[in-house]
Amino acid sequence: MERIVEKRREPEPVQFDRNIEAHQIHRAREAQQAAALPHVLKSFDVPWTMGMMAFHRQWIGSSPSDRLKQGPICTMAIMEQILEPGMKGGRHRHVREAMFYVIEGEGYEIHDGKRWEWSAGDIMTVPSYCDHQHFNSNPRQKARMWYSISPIVEFMGIHWTEQIEMRSGYSIPPDSEPIYGPDQAVIGYRNANGEEFRMGVNLAIQQRINSRLENVIHIDNPRDTYEEDMKLLEEEVAWRQSVPHVVRNAEVPWENTRMGRRKFLVTRQRNCGLKAYDAFLQELPPGGCSGKHRHAAEEVHKILQGKGYDVHDGKRYDWEAEDVVCIPPYVTHQHFNSDPQHATTFVAFQSRWYAFIGHGGVEHLEDARDRQ
Repeated sequence: MERIVEKRREPEPVQFDRNIEAHQIHRAREAQQAAALPHVLKSFDVPWTMGMMAFHRQWIGSSPSDRLKQGPICTMAIMEQILEPGMKGGRHRHVREAMFYVIEGEGYEIHDGKRWEWSAGDIMTVPSYCDHQHFNSNPRQKARMWYSISPIVEFMGIHWTEQIEMRSGYSIPPDSEPIYGPDQAVIGYRNANGEEFRMGVNLAIQQRINSRLENVIHIDNPRDTYEEDMKLLEEEVAWRQSVPHVVRNAEVPWENTRMGRRKFLVTRQRNCGLKAYDAFLQELPPGGCSGKHRHAAEEVHKILQGKGYDVHDGKRYDWEAEDVVCIPPYVTHQHFNSDPQHATTFVAFQSRWYAFIGHGGVEHLEDARDRQ
């Protein structure tokens, strides 16, 4: 009788992944990196450069490679630009929205063909995928703007930028070969590696935008979840076409709050062209201080006048006019005016992304005081 030998598969060795451990180690390294970064960026340490858009400087970069390089802020890139008297910036368009606080000067925007006037103290807003260009209308005075764009879209798979027109006075790199258009105007250049940069409207992107604006079906009462999504597109298109793009400083009142005297320029309740930001002005009286609180949302301040210091989680950070102050998530903070004779003013940008994912609101810990 023949014996039948049963063949059994040898058990394979167990494969272990180390994703959880690797993630925890990576986060610990990143937290250590963030903790080592300064909370006050000094004005004299941030150089001005000439770009295709304007004369500008970068306080916190907008590229993923810039993350946690200059300051402990992740959801807001922070820049500043100058338009010389009578000059214009480059014309361009991008997915991410942008917010500009006008420090000095006066001028106007052209947004999707519409003109918007602005002056010192105003907030100028650029909604997502808006074709925009800045103009200094004063032939004798420069215009200076402190602004932010959100790098979050870099991780969302939808980021793009179109440079449609370069700023006046900009020149291509000396080792590059110019590319000319039909009218012999420079429309880009080819660098020493043979890589090309071209200006102009991307027709594929324009077609996508046109489709989003045109393929709208009006629905009064959605019958199901899918029609609710259809109505959302209709509402977003209507919002983009009607929302104001400039917040007039003079039209916003000061409020005496538990955190001190504030003017809330951009909020969820104010109708303007921003969804990812909040912004406010704060004044600290001579020798006084703000309230003390804590929130998840990152916040960045530009000191407009005066001198003083912040206390973040018990650590003191001194600042003066033109500096930028960074407040990372969940840091307990309070602002102090160290000048007993003069008031201090700063403008603050705050990221609204945190509220979108359930980390909104503030924990209030102490009320503002007029004198220390």
